[in-house]
Amino acid sequence: MKTCPTCQGSYPNNYAICPADGSPLQELGTWAEGSIIRGKYRLIAKVGQGGMGSVYKALHLAFDEMRALKVIAPELLSDALFVKRFKHEAVITRRLQHPNAVRVDDIDEAEDGRPYIVMEFIDGKSLKKLIREEGPLPVPRVLSIIKQCASALDAAHKLGMVHRDIKPDNIALLDTPDGEMVKVLDFGIAKVKEARLGESAGLTLTGAGVVIGTPQYMSPEQAMGKRGDELDGRADLYSLGVVMYQMLTADLPFKADTTMEMLLAHMQKPPSPIEVLHPELQIPKDVAALAMRLLEKNRDLRPASGRVLIQEIEKLEKDSLPVKTRVVTPDEFNRANEERVPSGGEGSIPAWSTTPRQQQEKVRRVEPVKVTPVQEVRQQPREVVPVEHVKVKESRWGMWVALIVLCLGIGGGVLYILTRPSPSKTTVTAMLTADPATIEKGHSVTLRWSSQNATDLDLEPGVGKVPAEGSTSVSPEESTTYTLTAKGSGEPQNSTAYVSVSNPVTPRVVEPPVNNPPPVFNPPQHNNPDQGSKDRTKTRTTRKPEPPPVVVVPPPAPGPDPKAVKSTITLGDFHLGRGEYDDAISSYQRGLQLDPSNSVLQQKLDGAIKACKKENAILNEGLSCGSR
Repeated sequence: MKTCPTCQGSYPNNYAICPADGSPLQELGTWAEGSIIRGKYRLIAKVGQGGMGSVYKALHLAFDEMRALKVIAPELLSDALFVKRFKHEAVITRRLQHPNAVRVDDIDEAEDGRPYIVMEFIDGKSLKKLIREEGPLPVPRVLSIIKQCASALDAAHKLGMVHRDIKPDNIALLDTPDGEMVKVLDFGIAKVKEARLGESAGLTLTGAGVVIGTPQYMSPEQAMGKRGDELDGRADLYSLGVVMYQMLTADLPFKADTTMEMLLAHMQKPPSPIEVLHPELQIPKDVAALAMRLLEKNRDLRPASGRVLIQEIEKLEKDSLPVKTRVVTPDEFNRANEERVPSGGEGSIPAWSTTPRQQQEKVRRVEPVKVTPVQEVRQQPREVVPVEHVKVKESRWGMWVALIVLCLGIGGGVLYILTRPSPSKTTVTAMLTADPATIEKGHSVTLRWSSQNATDLDLEPGVGKVPAEGSTSVSPEESTTYTLTAKGSGEPQNSTAYVSVSNPVTPRVVEPPVNNPPPVFNPPQHNNPDQGSKDRTKTRTTRKPEPPPVVVVPPPAPGPDPKAVKSTITLGDFHLGRGEYDDAISSYQRGLQLDPSNSVLQQKLDGAIKACKKENAILNEGLSCGSR
């Protein structure tokens, strides 16, 4: 929530300007620049904002020195238990007086009742920004930074404090008269967050919650959900190992797309060996081995403490590196602090931690460990030694899963090969039929053809080039064999159709034998009887015979043409092989019309009808199956 300082109106956080009077809005509970807190600190600017509160850069009016003031958020003021823990952790952190840890000066309550802690103001560069700008850092500088961080952590661990959130963001680098100095920030803050969140703290495999720490730098113990007294200083050393790995390679040892994947990687996945991942950097083997040992999953295999880690680094410097670091005395450190005048640049990093002034007399001062600046040294070119391949110990379950997947893949491939349909052949096919196969001279016949995989079709005689499928009518003068030649990528194929041509039949006239009928006597009619008797004596006359009727005898019916019948069988088989049941049945029926007694055709027709009905019952394709 934001408020307008002019009209005192309240607006959502996504508003920047008051819609009523145009004044810049301020967050609710935000301290205004220039305000005087408790008569001692003048606010210069707000330099940080978090879920627990805000950090301000302020000027100590009496000392004329910059300080960092951290004040809790207004909404947390009602949580009495949180306020109590916040103050308690500030008191504990106040006891950590170490040159590489941020110093807590005071704790108090502001005029609005909110508690705040006063810390030294850090004017330096974060390690995160340094890695982003410069990439992999020189090995001596890396060891110097790790050594100083380990010194601060060792002092905190002896006081029973575990940082819980070591990362480049919480490591600041200062330029001092004595060289580069490391400051570790935010001691005690993670523990306060954890205590406030209670059982919801920690994101584990068995329940969702709020992550306390940064997943990329969390130890396996934190990833498993351990909290409070279940953690010790070795968790911080693991996080410091991730930082060391990143400084050496400018890369993280684990990469993941989600928080859960990152937590699982910290718990289960071995980190990528530095000499394998980046052989071009030529990191000394002992230095790489130390970084890998800090990243051990089992905390018992890591260095036992920050002091042990420092001793191992000093041994590496003595044995392997041309430039050594030295530990300054407390007097030298105190003298350097007295001579250093703090500044307050805009890019400064606020520090965190606290404890009231009344506790100062109880502070136990820890001997500081400080590292001199690393001088740039031109090293002689080193002989490139072949990198040993480090055998990474992997869990066996991954091997079994890979084996099962491999077996399933092989079995699936074999099953596919055995059950897959046979690929269509690329050979050239051609089919030619004549309908009808026998005609009289002067009539026409229809030639039908089809082909597959043919690029050139030629129908002779008399037709020429034809498309892949079609028909044409011809009127041969005599019996002719038509040939369809199909050419393609394979062997040329020929199909023939014979057309029988017969001359027109002339009706034959058969004259029956002439049988002369008996003479017919027609006696004349006379009134005179005597005349009639005379006529009977005359010669008998013969009746002229009538012409016999013409009888046309048809020519004998020709028998079935074997070539035509064979052509229908071949065409039917062609269609049946392609699953074209209706066309196959039609061809077989046409052949039976030519030769009704052909038993082979009848068997093929019955088989085609049966197959057609069976497929139609399954696929419901609407086939007629010869019923039309």
